[in-house]
Amino acid sequence: MCQDAKKIEKLRKELFLATANRGLVYTAILKELRNKLGEERASSLFKRAIYKHGVNIAKLFTPPDTLKDFKDWLLDFFPDDGAMNEPEVIRFDEEELAVRVPRCPLREGWRMFDLNDEDVADMCRHADAFDHGFFGSFFDYEMELWADRLDDACVLHFRPKKEKA
Repeated sequence: MCQDAKKIEKLRKELFLATANRGLVYTAILKELRNKLGEERASSLFKRAIYKHGVNIAKLFTPPDTLKDFKDWLLDFFPDDGAMNEPEVIRFDEEELAVRVPRCPLREGWRMFDLNDEDVADMCRHADAFDHGFFGSFFDYEMELWADRLDDACVLHFRPKKEKA
């Protein structure tokens, strides 16, 4: 393996571990909040904070405002040319962009640390608040969770924002 390939592989591993670590930080914070505040307040507070963070990060980006152009932007947005997530467009028309995401370093990190599937799904639902803040700043966004599907993959749905009446 040439030196550049070794560096790239090292960076890929570091990026994966940094993202997985973010998931473990989420878990530790939510656990402490639950211990102090109870399930309902902890969940609400955590999701609100993560959502607001997503909204703030969205301000740093200006993705295209049409699904056609957003599709290409989104696929380029996935780190490492999509290698960590392996995104696949499964629906694309003027009404919706749906992207199947079979890999997620957050989910894989939680599994590496032996969280059971129920707890991993719970953490995914909480972490998705960031995406609602981030992607929801540009489009109507919804995630179909891997735990509710047969193929162990999430599907991200993007639709044009509805006009406010």
